[in-house]
Amino acid sequence: MTVTVLGILLGVAVPSFSTFVENSRVTSQTNELVSALNLARSEAIRRGGTATVEAVSASGFAGGWCVHVGSGCADTGNVLRVYPAMTRLAVESSATSITFDSRGARRAPAAASVTVTIEPDDCETGAAGRARRLEIALTGRITLQRIDC
Repeated sequence: MTVTVLGILLGVAVPSFSTFVENSRVTSQTNELVSALNLARSEAIRRGGTATVEAVSASGFAGGWCVHVGSGCADTGNVLRVYPAMTRLAVESSATSITFDSRGARRAPAAASVTVTIEPDDCETGAAGRARRLEIALTGRITLQRIDC
């Protein structure tokens, strides 16, 4: 009897726990990207120049990114921080690098807004609130919202 009850409880709890783990992964990786953007913005203001968050691979921000104040991630003398690749997440972005100027405004890309969407790689279409969308305005303001997959 005890084994049967335990089996039922595990059958219900395991799927919920895996969803919890995936949601935690999305949240923590999104927070790391927001932290990197805030670091670049504050360094640009502090140094009176530009600072950039740049994807380090062709796969975009999913492959990792760095914050630098010079020519790029390859020039290690100008790199402020390097972030590892995201695991088991799908990332869609309208840019592969975001540059802030000495006033904290977004200098590049010149589009009205830049968006980055992060979701679990196996997220079912329409899954409520499991993805995150970052929007970086021309003013440098970063907004975050939960969206459906």
